[in-house]
Parts: sequence; structure tokens; C-alpha cells
Amino acid sequence: MKNTLIILAHPDIYQSIGNKFITEELDKLENVQVRNLNHLYPDYKINVKAEQEELKKADIIIFQYPLFWYNVPAIMKEWIDNVFTYGFAFGKGNYQLENKKVIASFTTGTSINDYPKDVIDKISFPIRGLADYCKMEYITQVVSHEINAYSDEAKKKSEYNAELHVQQLIEIINSH
Repeated sequence: MKNTLIILAHPDIYQSIGNKFITEELDKLENVQVRNLNHLYPDYKINVKAEQEELKKADIIIFQYPLFWYNVPAIMKEWIDNVFTYGFAFGKGNYQLENKKVIASFTTGTSINDYPKDVIDKISFPIRGLADYCKMEYITQVVSHEINAYSDEAKKKSEYNAELHVQQLIEIINSH
């Protein structure tokens, strides 16, 4: 398996159903590293050099997060803004992440009906655009819906959906 770096942003991973399960399962695999941004940087003071070094080691980069108002959580946006710098990720002919593979992997708390394909494409565009601008290869997005604990039945469905999400990610990782 290729070196896979998971950039996790979740403000309360301990209460999470989907993102917690997804990252814990993937973290069990060989050559997978999870960087939990909320644990590493609760003060939002990103260690840019450390994060850039981890990115350089990766073959595949997965952005894992719960969808917040059609966007990534604030810590992930802060991380991207600080880590993907001119002269490192782009510019001056210096694209140190060139040809790395990128996956946007996220969960929503509501029905798939709330997120038709065109909406998912729009939501995924910032990660796709980042990959394109930095000469990386955007592979796809993996999205799981109805990840919530509104009832016992909903929680069971969420756990099942998270298992399917992990399986999808493993298949994509193994095929690249």
C-alpha cells in the first residue's frame, strides 16, 4: 500500500460516529498516518514545516472531515492556507507535491437528497482546485450521508454507512 496521509479535521472526534470510525479503521492499515488537526493544533498555530514534511512523504493525501455549512471545518481551512505556500506547493516552478494523489472524504448528517451530484461537485471544488493548482492529481470524493445519532436506528445506519465509506477508501487507495 502506498504511503497515505489522512488530514483529519473534526472539532469533537470523540463524539463522532463516522469520521472517528473511518479514521480509526484506516489508521490500522500499513503505511497510513492520520494527522488530527484539532488535537495537534487546538490553538490553530500550525507547524508549517512539520506539516509540509509529512505531505512530502505521502503518495496519497486524504482530506477527512464532516461537512460544515457546505465547507471544510475552520481548522482545515487554516491548515490549507498556512501549509500550501508559494515556493512549496506552487510557484517559482517549485511544486513539491506534484503528482501526489488527493481524495476529499467527508460525511454529512443529512440525506443524500440534500446533496445531489452537482452540489457535491461544488462542495468538492475547493479541494479539487487546490490539487489542480498544485499539480496534484485529484482522484475523487467519497461522501457518506446520514451520519448522525438522532436515534438508535440512525446511529446503526451511520455505523453501517461509515463501514461502507472505509471500504470505498481502501479500494481507491489500493487501486492507485
